[in-house]
Amino acid sequence: MKSAILVAYKTAGFIEENIKKLKKMGFEIIIAADEPDEELSRIIREYKPKVSISKKRRGKWKALNDAVDLATGQYLFFIDSDTKIECDLSNAEKLFEECDAIEIRKEVNASSTIEKLVNIDYLNMYVVAVLASRLGTSLGLNGAAFGIKRDVLLKLGGFRRKINEDTDLGIRLGVKGYRVGVWGKAITKAPSSLKEWLTQRERWAVGGSDVFIENFSSIIRKPTLWLPALILLFPAIIGLALNMALPDNILFKAMYLISLIPSIPSNVLATLLFILYQGHILKNFIAVFLSFLIWAFSMVLISKKTEWRIDYKLLPVYYFIYSPFWMMLCLIALVRVTIARLIGKEIKVRNWIT
Repeated sequence: MKSAILVAYKTAGFIEENIKKLKKMGFEIIIAADEPDEELSRIIREYKPKVSISKKRRGKWKALNDAVDLATGQYLFFIDSDTKIECDLSNAEKLFEECDAIEIRKEVNASSTIEKLVNIDYLNMYVVAVLASRLGTSLGLNGAAFGIKRDVLLKLGGFRRKINEDTDLGIRLGVKGYRVGVWGKAITKAPSSLKEWLTQRERWAVGGSDVFIENFSSIIRKPTLWLPALILLFPAIIGLALNMALPDNILFKAMYLISLIPSIPSNVLATLLFILYQGHILKNFIAVFLSFLIWAFSMVLISKKTEWRIDYKLLPVYYFIYSPFWMMLCLIALVRVTIARLIGKEIKVRNWIT
């Protein structure tokens, strides 16, 4: 027996479409909904699934746990309302013969520029998940669509009261030695505007930092996993590392000292300093340009290998703007969460219930 838990906040999204598909695959359907609107209420009345409904927002972790209590399946699949299943889950039992949890591949049906950039993000997340799976561990789950054995979830204590309850669950799976596979396909929505993206990423950054700090000692012991993951998720780090690795020319350092000698004419000093300045620019340009070429070439190969559609024209935007800004958000969140934990302050984000 397998159960599908469809999670919604207010709106129905793809829930009706997923119900039709999953029922044909033999799934028990459970809907976990907070503050359901009329359309979602209509779907519940028409299809009569098991339901866990709250008139007030409970927090996703609690909505998930409440729904798990209603499920009778040995295998549980969790699917957000903004995500559409595009694979056959009829033989779920066979999928779980070699793993304890399944990360379902998620792509963004992108139209806006920000959605296309997020789709590149999702490709990188997918590669990280595959890498982790092959190394027999996990760096988190994307809660939009995944499956897990019921007994494993219960042994782990269910979902915890976390901002990123899915990341937390995935990390605990890896720490406890459970196997996480990557399979299937789903189409999911992404923020279509910069404002929506910032709201989502603030939550991801804070929630991810909280989970990272809590599990730091376990994660840091696996550099073969987190180092490639860091480069994949934040490729601008490559340029920074190359820039730091390239040695400064001794001649340029000598010029700094020479410029302090008052007897040297100003035009000579200006020429020397100009050469010094151009040297630094050239060094930085080489480091950044080479790192971008290496990364862009890798992304093209990976996208073709995985048959993942990305907009190649946006690779420079992703590398030089999107990724560095996302990295800065994560670094700021990491510092703030660290301070909050040290002083015993509760960690919160705007417009999110935990």
